[in-house]
Amino acid sequence: MEVSVVIATYNQRERLRLVLSGLEGQTLSPECFEVLVVDDGSTDGTAEMLAALHINHIKSIRLDPNEGRCAARNRGIDQAVGDLVVLLDGDALPAPDLLQTYLDAFGEYGPNSVLCGRLYSLAELEFFQDPQCGTLANVAMPSVQQDYLASHRAELILTEAMVRRDFAAIRERAVPGGYPFPELEQMQDEQLDLFRRCPDAAVAWLGLTPHNSALPREVLRSIGGFDRNIPFCEGWELAYRCQQYGCRLYGVPADTYHLYHHHDFNAAATAVRHQAIEYMADKFQEPRIRLLYFWFAHLWADPFLPEESLVEDLVEFDRRYRTLTDADWQQYQFLLDRRPNPWALG
Repeated sequence: MEVSVVIATYNQRERLRLVLSGLEGQTLSPECFEVLVVDDGSTDGTAEMLAALHINHIKSIRLDPNEGRCAARNRGIDQAVGDLVVLLDGDALPAPDLLQTYLDAFGEYGPNSVLCGRLYSLAELEFFQDPQCGTLANVAMPSVQQDYLASHRAELILTEAMVRRDFAAIRERAVPGGYPFPELEQMQDEQLDLFRRCPDAAVAWLGLTPHNSALPREVLRSIGGFDRNIPFCEGWELAYRCQQYGCRLYGVPADTYHLYHHHDFNAAATAVRHQAIEYMADKFQEPRIRLLYFWFAHLWADPFLPEESLVEDLVEFDRRYRTLTDADWQQYQFLLDRRPNPWALG
């Protein structure tokens, strides 16, 4: 077995079925890979759906109660037998050549390579509970939105038949980035640019997204898998430890398509990202990780940080991260000490 696909999922039954269809239609032979679906305490019938599939190379692992996505991924990694572990989410639809692309890159770059794929989003699916038939999710939406979805349902749905026989049509509908926001498209552009321009970047760990990446199984096990305690940005923390272990990260044209669903983005979501920055800076005793505040602020405006302090892209972030003196860092810390606490909740 060359590849193990690990999917952590929670209450994503309808989208997960499309993801599994995408894995059934891979150009890589089924004899070369296994799929480990870790059902993290779902209550929506995911377990029953998986039990009814009867596909030889798909194995389901049930966690009950829910343990969280990092623990779920670790459970899958523990049971993986492939040399290369490909990480997906239950709503990350793989392109037909995803696994072959990763396996080829692994052969080219070697056993200590960490491979980072590209993300696209299918934003039109946001308010569908089931993308295949167009049933609406139980979320508040304007009546005009409901009317639009009802009248355009036939052209908006995404079916298993499309996944298997007309993936080109799915590509045409997608927008770059994991979520349909320009800031996140720009974030991905900067990650890809960092891989192109700075192959030995000290901050290459900023290019890994756990719902589309591939890592050597033995490296994952040696470093202990995902940190269950980090509240967010767990892919960056994992990749940071991979670099410390001696791995090198590469950008790879392996594509997934986020079967987008409604998200309630609010201040708490921003706070948990900031908590993750503090967690990493404290865990690794590396204050320069807090430069992330100054990079985030060029994507999402922060009125408490002066414009001249912002980091305009990841290439510049890498330069500053490598070259900062203690005196330089004190100036950044001075600004952080005088702004409102960005990681406090409540």
